[in-house]
Amino acid sequence: MNTQSSYDRVAEEYARRVYGELAGKPLDRKLLDWLIEKVGGRGMIADIGCGPGQIARYLSDHGAAACGVDLSPGMLAQARTLNPDLEFTQADMRTLEGIADGACAGISAFYSIIHVPESELAQAFAAFKRVLQPGGVVLLAFHLGAEIKHLDEWWGEPVSVDFIFYSRETIKQKLTEAGFTVEEALERDPYPEVEFASRRGYIFARV
Repeated sequence: MNTQSSYDRVAEEYARRVYGELAGKPLDRKLLDWLIEKVGGRGMIADIGCGPGQIARYLSDHGAAACGVDLSPGMLAQARTLNPDLEFTQADMRTLEGIADGACAGISAFYSIIHVPESELAQAFAAFKRVLQPGGVVLLAFHLGAEIKHLDEWWGEPVSVDFIFYSRETIKQKLTEAGFTVEEALERDPYPEVEFASRRGYIFARV
């Protein structure tokens, strides 16, 4: 079992629990608004690791052209059911195979790089850069720390998935090495009512 099959197993329950989460995350909403402003209508914003599509839904509802990308067919099935007007594509974020060079003006990646080992971040960020237009913007959200949280069971389903916590400096360094210019980096405490109790990091970077 791997990350893809693990998310397939929990996709329906994940969508039930998480799809409405942005209602309880005011900073996340503000940062997504800022992403829309930074992209400025120049093209598509792709939500990488989109899950059931709540980020793409928010972006679209607030005036952006948005789509979703995920590795899990189960998650994509939920996203398409919940957002029949949006386009969702299956791809591995380390390659984004099937997505054309320069196809996107922006990328959001909320808690998806947490499944990418540090040794593979360079590959993922190179893929992000490839699909972005010159001047394209990426907004990353991730768990802050230095631990790896492994799950063998998730909401009663057998899984095998790692959640990798990163320091802000590590992500900034990897983005810079991949050719991005880091514009802003923020942190916040968790919203305990709606999410796991970890500090959160956010980084805006531009090609």
